[in-house]
Amino acid sequence: MKTRIPVACVLLSILVSVSALAKEKEKKEPEPPAPIGWLYLPQGSESLSVPEPDFQKAKRKIPRGVVVPVFKTKAKRGTTFAQVKALNFETGTAEMGWVQIKPADMKPAEAYPVDSELLKQLGPPYLDDFTAAHTDIARYQVRQAQGSPALLCYVLTTPLSMARLVIFTSENGKYLPGGTLNFVIGEMQPGITALEVRDLVGDGSDCVISKEPFREQAQTYGTNIVVRKIAVGNFQIVWKAPTEYHNLSEYSPKMQILQPPEKNIGASGTVTKGDVTYRAQGRGQEPVWKGKVDFFAFGREKPVDSVSFEKACAWDGKAFAPLKE
Repeated sequence: MKTRIPVACVLLSILVSVSALAKEKEKKEPEPPAPIGWLYLPQGSESLSVPEPDFQKAKRKIPRGVVVPVFKTKAKRGTTFAQVKALNFETGTAEMGWVQIKPADMKPAEAYPVDSELLKQLGPPYLDDFTAAHTDIARYQVRQAQGSPALLCYVLTTPLSMARLVIFTSENGKYLPGGTLNFVIGEMQPGITALEVRDLVGDGSDCVISKEPFREQAQTYGTNIVVRKIAVGNFQIVWKAPTEYHNLSEYSPKMQILQPPEKNIGASGTVTKGDVTYRAQGRGQEPVWKGKVDFFAFGREKPVDSVSFEKACAWDGKAFAPLKE
């Protein structure tokens, strides 16, 4: 007597087999070869095309000032495209994708050190094989008013919940590590969520602009935009302002709106949300903060009052004017 196997079971078996083969293929996918060159994008790019698992393609933004490794190039209808690897700060993983380039913009393979060379310079724990294999590096070229540009690297090791922002300077053709900032990363505080380089001062040197989440208490958290310059191989903060600041851990017994309005940022029982743009001023650009502060009462889901404002923060020769005095 023959036993009939239900069609649903057969289909399920086929799907499981296909899934297993796909995973096996994914495991055996070779690592990208050494870069054939590098691409420096001082203005960034809006058109990094990244393949998605469902055979679709997503567009990603490459930030200003980034240096990405190039693994392949191809020409299509008179246009040249490069396959590059870029860090997605939102997911904390490096992605391979294609971006349109001008062949003249490519730099040779020896122009910048590969990951293994940089990690060797950083020493432990990056000398460990597991750590090195799970570390992604985002490179940026930071111009200096005097001397050659610095190589800024965001070194992210997700399994160890660790990230570093490191300045590498070139000496006798070799990049050596200098100033370093350490970040502890996790679900509640992911280190840096955006990083770009802009010429804000107009003196021939770039500023490093990062978005850095913070958390002080369960209901006190937010994100700061931090603007730094590199001075003598070290970081120097020249401006800092929140784009988001929740402080609902406690409430004031009597609500009071202070003047000027920026004094209300971070006050008890408030939620601040804003955005930062950069406008031309003199030879450079100045940050402009625009947003509002909402005031909450205990037990109320909606704000009972709010104040909106805009403030430009001019350069005084050493730093940008603070958003909040």
